[in-house]
Parts: sequence; C-alpha cells; structure tokens
Amino acid sequence: MRMMILLNKDGGTIRGMEPEEFGDHVANALAGGEATVRLVHGPELIDTLNEAEADEEIGTIVAGGGDGTISAAAAACFRSGKVLGVLPLGTMNLYARSIGLPMDPHDAVDALAAASPKSVDIGTVNGRPFIHQVSIGLHEQLVSLRSRLDTSTRFRKMTSTLKVLGDVIKDPPRFPVETVIGDSRRQSVVSAVSVSNNLFGSSPVPFAPVIDAGVLGVYLAKAISSPRVLRMTIDAARGALMANPYVDVQSASSVTLRFPKRRRRRHAAIDGEIVDLEEELECICHAGGLRILAPASPEQGA
Repeated sequence: MRMMILLNKDGGTIRGMEPEEFGDHVANALAGGEATVRLVHGPELIDTLNEAEADEEIGTIVAGGGDGTISAAAAACFRSGKVLGVLPLGTMNLYARSIGLPMDPHDAVDALAAASPKSVDIGTVNGRPFIHQVSIGLHEQLVSLRSRLDTSTRFRKMTSTLKVLGDVIKDPPRFPVETVIGDSRRQSVVSAVSVSNNLFGSSPVPFAPVIDAGVLGVYLAKAISSPRVLRMTIDAARGALMANPYVDVQSASSVTLRFPKRRRRRHAAIDGEIVDLEEELECICHAGGLRILAPASPEQGA
C-alpha cells in the first residue's frame, strides 16, 4: 500500500517554509522517498482527498495543515478505512495536540516516523464526520466574525479573536435547544451548545487529551447576560471552564439537538467550518472508527 502526503500550502505554519523541500523531507522520513507528495491550496483540497479516498492502492494519507485540513482528511480516512497521519502546519493544531504530537513540524515528522496505527474515536453530525467539535451560538459567532479578519498566523488569529470577542460578549446569542440523550429529554435556553469528540481537558486551549474513550462531550452554556459571558470567557482563558456554574457538561455516546425556534440564518461551526444550521442534529461517537498514526511517546499537553 502506498502513502500519500498532502500538504495544504495555505496552512499558517507552512507559509514560512519551503513546501516542496519539506514535502520531500516528509516522504524520505516516512516512506524512504517512496510516497506521493501533493502540494495544494485550500480550494484544491477536497478534490485531492476524494481522489486519494477512491485510490485503493493508497493505504495512508498524511495530511499537513490546520484543523480544517486535518478534519477533511480524517473524514476521507473514516469513509475509506485508510490510516491518517497528522502534521501540525496550522495555527492552533488542536487535533495534533490531542494525538500528542510535537508542535514543531520537523519534530512531528520524527514522531510519525516512529508511530504505529491506532484506533481512535470520530464523531458524525447528521452523517458528516468531525474530529473536534460542533458548536452553535457563542463559539460559532466568534468563528464567523473572525473569518472576516486576517488569521494567517497564530498571532494574527489570537489578535483577531480578541477583536471580535468584545462584540460577542456585548450581545450574546440566546436561543432554545432540546437535548436528547437516551431516554432523557431536556429543554434549555442557552447562549451556546457544543458537542466535542471526547471530553475537553483543563487546558485553556480546547482539545481532548483522550480521544479513544468512546464518548462525546456535550456542553450547554447558560451565560445569557454579558457579565456571565465575560466570566465564562475568563474561566476558559485560565483552563477552569468546566468549573463555571453556567456551563453544564455531560458525556454520551450519542446526542440529538433540536432547535424549535431556529432562525433562517442561524449557523453552526463544524471543526471550524461555518455551515447552515439544520433543525435537528444527530451526533454519534464512532468508537474506534478512525485509524491514525499515533506517536510512540505522546507529548500530552503539547
């Protein structure tokens, strides 16, 4: 089986590198030079992944880019049964942190060279795979507003986040949601709801340090007023969001979210991509449904 190395040249980290030289380095380190290297821009990503997914001779897809790139590659591997390798070439690299990869790209290559396949969890929302989270409300609004600004580097992404955070805090969303977990139904008025692939840890950076527990994290934020949203933001920044009295956290293998008063232009964020919000979202954890190259010595909290 062949390996394909797919590098998104629009990733935040790779912009300061020589993509062709780095691609050759990855191929030599992981496959002795016997790998197909594809350097693409964002708009070419999905077509390239579709080709790789359909190619039965490709057994492993090593994807380099931000979390959006990794999410798309994970979806292709989940559907086809191929193995996913991750190279952190974005700004936040949340999934690479969950895997325990070093944040330095060259160190990550070394870690992948000694890695072995491992089965981990992946979520789906109405059949669409996700590796990080599905969010509606506060986080989705922040991502939507931030997408209009320059987020090409980690510093610019952080400054852009701070620029739009004030607007979100001043006018937080408020909407009803029905949460169905097993036989339990619960109606709430919230400012945010999020479903994550496994539970987030206590780090200020929101990622799941364990990705094979077979659960989804379900988060309901009742931070309706601006002061409550501000407190929740401060708690998130110091890694204490789970202790916030306005945030309810549950875990489940599946959850259905219903939005009885869905506005026509309401949206959701799926692994950072803004999509139209459907009236009902069925989220399922597929335990062990994705095979990844896992480092022999994970750097938890990387």
